[in-house]
Amino acid sequence: MKAMLARFAGFGAVPMMSAVVPLLVLPIASRIDGAAGWAAIGTGQAIGSFVAMVASYGWNVNGGARVAQASDAVMQKEIYAQSFWSRIIAYAVAGTAGAILAAVLIGGEFGVVAALAALATGATGLTVAWYSVGVGRARVALWYEAIPTAAFTLLSSVAMLVTGSVAAYPTLMLAGIVGGLILLNLHLYRAVVPPLDPIALRAAFRSNFRLAVADGIGGSYTTAPVPIGQAVIGTTAAAQLTSADKVYRIGVTAIAVLANSLQKWVLEVSFVDGRMRRHVIALTLHAVLGVVGFMVLTLAGAPLTRLLLGDDVTPPAEVFPAYGVTFFIISMTTPLIRNVLVPAHGDRIVMIAIITSAIVGLPAMVIAGTTAGLLGIVSGLVLSEVIVLTFVSIAAIGVLRRERIPR
Repeated sequence: MKAMLARFAGFGAVPMMSAVVPLLVLPIASRIDGAAGWAAIGTGQAIGSFVAMVASYGWNVNGGARVAQASDAVMQKEIYAQSFWSRIIAYAVAGTAGAILAAVLIGGEFGVVAALAALATGATGLTVAWYSVGVGRARVALWYEAIPTAAFTLLSSVAMLVTGSVAAYPTLMLAGIVGGLILLNLHLYRAVVPPLDPIALRAAFRSNFRLAVADGIGGSYTTAPVPIGQAVIGTTAAAQLTSADKVYRIGVTAIAVLANSLQKWVLEVSFVDGRMRRHVIALTLHAVLGVVGFMVLTLAGAPLTRLLLGDDVTPPAEVFPAYGVTFFIISMTTPLIRNVLVPAHGDRIVMIAIITSAIVGLPAMVIAGTTAGLLGIVSGLVLSEVIVLTFVSIAAIGVLRRERIPR
């Protein structure tokens, strides 16, 4: 029990810091340039979240397990080097396209702000959190990601007040992310970038292709509400959806804390030694978290958003229960994918589930958005997550039934 609590404390500190720091900065960012500037930040960050999923190239899903199962520290560093180069290439391509799209979609004086927000948020796909989980050392993510990013993000609040421009927020956030990556590379390899092995890099692109496609397509619907709101309804809708999305994603941090803390614990034993029991415990904890998140978003989402970000950019209260349902579903699908399907090489079913959800969900958001406004867009997001949960649950039950049979 003490070891588990220590694991929660260690791996919980990093995402919680990432969640708390924006609470100090977002109230300034949401007010300094009005609804138009806030919509530019939200649209850029939404597109950037998609860029981040493309840039992560599946390493957030299977990287931690691969590092945890590596035979020694040398192999762990080789795995990270492969991930770095595959992700930096994916980020360069997707980031450029995302920045251009954000600038064009927003246009006018805030186009550059939207592009910077897309680049900064996209860079989060280069996260070292999964590597930290794999090596079992939370301080890696703390010192080389959370602290540099938090420090520069806090600095941006001062810069925004001095310059009177929201552009300082994504600019300094990007600087913190890049600085942390450089520091980790210096620590691991005594170089600004890891050694490049072209053969290993090609193998990394091939082996992670399915997960990368699934992540990328998944990003197309999970990050779509704000850009769709901007395109279909207008700037005010985009600003309001940005606010709801921020509060929702702060809560989603708790899912990451729980998943990161439990993944190695669940997978470090075989089914003979009690993995099924650990699966049940993990799923139960995720269900409890999902219910709590649903209740908090439903009951306190609107008041909290109004207090934090202001009346002008707070959406109607009926939007938040839909985000609450989405929170619950993601809390349940996360352990099923990360702890059951991916270790069992179920990448294909994950990809099918996410592709199906995007094919159905994206048009649903657009159509419902034109007829039912903000609630219609978020309801399309819920529909997408329901599809993923259905596919993943059926496949995971099959895997667990097969694995529990002694061989």
